[in-house]
Amino acid sequence: MLMLAALFLVVSGVAALTYQVVWVRLLGLSMGSTSASVSTVLAAFFLGLAIGSYLAERITRNRIDNLNVYIVLEAIIGISGLALLPILLNLDNMMAAIPEWGSVLQFKFAITMALLVIPTMCMGATFPVMAAILVRRQTDMGKRVSQLYSLNTAGAVFGALLAGFVFVPNWGLDGAVYMAASLNFFIVFMALYLNSRITFPPIEISEDIRGELTAKQKESQKLQAPLRIHALIVLFATGFAAIATEVGWTKYLSIFTGTTIYGFAAILTVFLFGIAAGSWWVKKYLDKIHRPEFWMAVGLVALGSSLLFTRAFLSFLPPIFEAVNHFSVEPWLRHGVKYTIVFFMLILPTFIFGALFPLNLKLYCGNLSGVRARIGKAYAINTIASIFGSVAAGFWIIPQYGTDVLLTAMAIIILTLPFIFIKPLPKPAPRIAVTVLAVIGLGSNWFFDHINYKDLIASVQYQYDFNAETGKKPDVLFVKEGKTGVVSLVTYDGRYIRIQNNGLNESGFDKQDLDNPPIAEYLLGLMPYFLHEDPKSAFIVGYGGGFTTKAFTLTEGLESIKVVELEPVIVDAGRFVYGGKIPMLQDPRVTLEFNDARNTLLLEDTKYDLIAAQPSHPWLSRASTVFTQEFFEVVKSRLNEGGIYGQWLSMFNMDATTMRAIMKAFYEVFPEGFTMADVSTGDFLMFGSEKPFYFDLERVRKRFNEEKIKHGMAYSNMQEPQDLLWYFALSRDQAFEVAGDM
Repeated sequence: MLMLAALFLVVSGVAALTYQVVWVRLLGLSMGSTSASVSTVLAAFFLGLAIGSYLAERITRNRIDNLNVYIVLEAIIGISGLALLPILLNLDNMMAAIPEWGSVLQFKFAITMALLVIPTMCMGATFPVMAAILVRRQTDMGKRVSQLYSLNTAGAVFGALLAGFVFVPNWGLDGAVYMAASLNFFIVFMALYLNSRITFPPIEISEDIRGELTAKQKESQKLQAPLRIHALIVLFATGFAAIATEVGWTKYLSIFTGTTIYGFAAILTVFLFGIAAGSWWVKKYLDKIHRPEFWMAVGLVALGSSLLFTRAFLSFLPPIFEAVNHFSVEPWLRHGVKYTIVFFMLILPTFIFGALFPLNLKLYCGNLSGVRARIGKAYAINTIASIFGSVAAGFWIIPQYGTDVLLTAMAIIILTLPFIFIKPLPKPAPRIAVTVLAVIGLGSNWFFDHINYKDLIASVQYQYDFNAETGKKPDVLFVKEGKTGVVSLVTYDGRYIRIQNNGLNESGFDKQDLDNPPIAEYLLGLMPYFLHEDPKSAFIVGYGGGFTTKAFTLTEGLESIKVVELEPVIVDAGRFVYGGKIPMLQDPRVTLEFNDARNTLLLEDTKYDLIAAQPSHPWLSRASTVFTQEFFEVVKSRLNEGGIYGQWLSMFNMDATTMRAIMKAFYEVFPEGFTMADVSTGDFLMFGSEKPFYFDLERVRKRFNEEKIKHGMAYSNMQEPQDLLWYFALSRDQAFEVAGDM
């Protein structure tokens, strides 16, 4: 039966993680991809899990002689997954119908809970329900609980890998849901077939009632009862610290691995693998431990110390990064080396996290009857703590104090927990040992190195800069952690400054003449202005270096310019460059909003004559949603008749397949269009409209010769409108031909 349970829990974990990846992605499209929106969606998801875990004991009461309850749970998850797919795919329309609610976090939370509450409650109940069914002997309690927890977590490991690297990349979000639902129904049919063929052994009569426990075991159980409050404190604290630490690790390591869906999946996989391995390893010792409070205290010291050690290890990443990036190997092998390094950095603390959870359950649940009565509640408390940890890390600690403070604070919290077990320990020797170990662990904080984003950013720039062969590192002028990444300003020569997000170039400034623009960013705004019959309003997706915004402010005809930027720290970097106020943002026509631009366009009913998008790179997880056909459809719906849309696309790190797919999606939405390119910088511009484009020379000349525009274009040696054609690349038909059959 254990082998069957192992199969069910692993497969169920794969399905659950796949649903989580897909649902968060789909809800992010409708609710917005700001940190607040994503965290709201995740909080609702995990709250559903917590409720399900808490109710597990009531669900299984007097129903543990067969698999019926577990079968119903898995069936509901699979049916809900399929039923939710069309709802989530079309949630955009519902959100657009009630735009006044779409910007309220409480409403987003309520919508997410309403949609996900049934399947997430069932997911949360699966582990404690299976534990209540299978753990039937007091002597096997610790071993079985640890096995089941590690198997469930192992399923999550495979789910993170398969969802991130196989299901979504190969079959899309809808295909991933079909795969997850198929796994649920596989469990249902297998369990139905075997249910009548399996005979469960009788539940062991409590040994303490029969008088079969040794005196030492009886004493141990008596001591455990008052320690349940201590166990609950540890359950909450470790759940909080585990997720908060994961947030911090992910933010720092994403620069090292790359801010892609693969990088995030790899970090999550290592995190879950360590937990699964630790909980599996500890199973053979649990039923032999008669003083779990002592070993819990020792384990907490080991965990806190390992968190500090890992923080110190992270500080050595910059030179490792430089060394790895100089390997003359295929990119996939270089990434493999990076993921291997990440594995060895995170495996020790995650392993200990995994080992402590079953030990804590033993301390909290006590005897066999306690497993059925309390394991769901313990799981629920741990899950709720994870919600608080994620929100506190993302919204408060990192934005206010930084990742280094977060990682240090979580280690110190863990290292203070052993002190609550000192008094319950019956003998002086264990008390002294725990006290000394905890004090040494806390003191080690002053000896371990702290992480430094400046060094890591410099090593990333060393890799990606076009002059990397010189071996010169840049001067890092500005570094600040934002909600979506780490924004920095770097320079090699003291004159040209690059603005970066997670080490990737987004734009640049000429410090000696801040009016000197990157020409592609000017053309992104000015070409639609030149070609439109009578433009009055403009919308900009992403502020970046601010030059597309500035291009619009040079115009005499535009009456309103709205800029929506996801990351506020990008604008903080601009203020640093300009020494205070940013000139283009002082234009009375400009309004700046910090939000997900896709969500803004979806929810508002305003239409524009011109829309320009300059998001980050399409292969980055945070920017990928604005390079899709669905996003282009949203943009099209917000253009006035004759409106023009311009889309910036960087060729950096771009593969041909992605490029062709984006071009195909763009020109399937817009029946008219053309492309421009600056081959010297790798910038590619796509322009689209529902009406044909006419290069009316007289109209273009009139606007080209507006005083501020003419001055700006002179920086790129463009004196006449005909000079614009120098950057012409492809017609729409040629772009379709290049895209081919995608």
